[in-house]
Amino acid sequence: MAKCPHCGAEFEYDVTKKSVYCAYCGSEFNPQELKKEVKKAKKSEDVISGKTYSCTQCGATLMTFDETAVTFCSYCSSQNIVENEVVKEKAPDVIIPFAKTEEECIKNYKRKISNFLFAPSYMKKDMVIKKFRGIYMPYAVYKLVHNGDCINKGKKYNHRSGDYVYYDDYDIHAVVNASYDGVSFDLLSKFYDDYSQSIPFNAKEMVEFNPNYLAGFYADRGDVDSHTYHSDACIVATNDSTRFLNKEKIFSKYGCATPKVGFGVSNERYAMFPMYFASIRSKDDKHIHYAAINGQTGKVAADMPISFVKYILFSLILSIPIFFIVNLIPMILPKVVNFFVIVMAITAWIMCANELNKCNDRYGRYNDKGYSSQFIEVDENGKEKKRKREKQYKMKAKYWVKYLIAIILSLLMIIFSPVHDAYYYVSAIIGLILMIWSFNDLVGIHNQLVSRPIPQLEKRGGDESE
Repeated sequence: MAKCPHCGAEFEYDVTKKSVYCAYCGSEFNPQELKKEVKKAKKSEDVISGKTYSCTQCGATLMTFDETAVTFCSYCSSQNIVENEVVKEKAPDVIIPFAKTEEECIKNYKRKISNFLFAPSYMKKDMVIKKFRGIYMPYAVYKLVHNGDCINKGKKYNHRSGDYVYYDDYDIHAVVNASYDGVSFDLLSKFYDDYSQSIPFNAKEMVEFNPNYLAGFYADRGDVDSHTYHSDACIVATNDSTRFLNKEKIFSKYGCATPKVGFGVSNERYAMFPMYFASIRSKDDKHIHYAAINGQTGKVAADMPISFVKYILFSLILSIPIFFIVNLIPMILPKVVNFFVIVMAITAWIMCANELNKCNDRYGRYNDKGYSSQFIEVDENGKEKKRKREKQYKMKAKYWVKYLIAIILSLLMIIFSPVHDAYYYVSAIIGLILMIWSFNDLVGIHNQLVSRPIPQLEKRGGDESE
């Protein structure tokens, strides 16, 4: 990375002016013009050099390209950071410079959190907001091309004879010359694919890589092979081309609802994309919530836990008008109340099981190709085998026993039909108390769903607290 030609100090990148400046002598330069000056003395920049910082708790590694000191780990918020060594990395082909300042992105984060009614107070604290750091994430950018004929199958009704219906099969030929350049996927196994895809970048603003854009920011080192996402990139291009082909009436005329185009990756580039990233420890200090902000567009993706206290208060306020509406009904039989409890218990049971299944998918990250690629090993015969993954969350007794008790009590009241109404109402009250208790379970499961266990060194992804 170039240093100030006037005083030799490290540069910093100014997002608002899109220029690098020297904080010591006040000199300011255009990054592209500065690169030309550097190239006069240096033939090429195929590599970039920087310092790596390793977290002693989770093993994450960040790179910095100036004298900035790393104060905490972005992935587990630990402050046990140690300087490792000076390293040289293959320079990316392209880069999207930061276009949004940290202040602008923090405003977007505050706006998103404020719109979430049940967000816990600790998600809004200044201490959390100050943890945002600008990081360049590694991405693969693909170019997909199809030139020539593509064939799709179609069929059309011909005639009916008795119990048989006859159709004519057709091969529908279409000459397609299409190119998709800028389809991107992150190359970091620690970073969730659903996050990276929910805050997409505009590849039109990519520029030739210039190390001066890195001044004042961190960068992460990719650990996923770019070939991992070839099929996903092809799917993106295929789905978009299908949308255009469906405008041609010939496909619907001959019964081809989803015409396909076979794309192939013709080129891929290594890129660095800007992001503001923060990790927020949960109240029990056992889990982490992540927040990521697109440094180009300012779009926010953040884990949204629920405060059970706020949830209950809102429910109680909502129950007041419902109570008066129910009182308008002339008479409600005691058995109806017990039927209501049974329906509520079964519904909550299904919701709890569904949330636990989502937890399994999230913690196992079975749909995250980048993460899954780290669990594939090749044996001596060249065959792929999968390593053991995280344990699954099961429907423990502490979850379902509440629903079972509520259902059994209400069923006993309905079956035996006691003479006194008090039995029905006591049973219903117990059942509703158990339902409220179960809602606490649901909130807890949801908060697990939108959090990650604190990563452990060499045991990333597992919760070693249990």
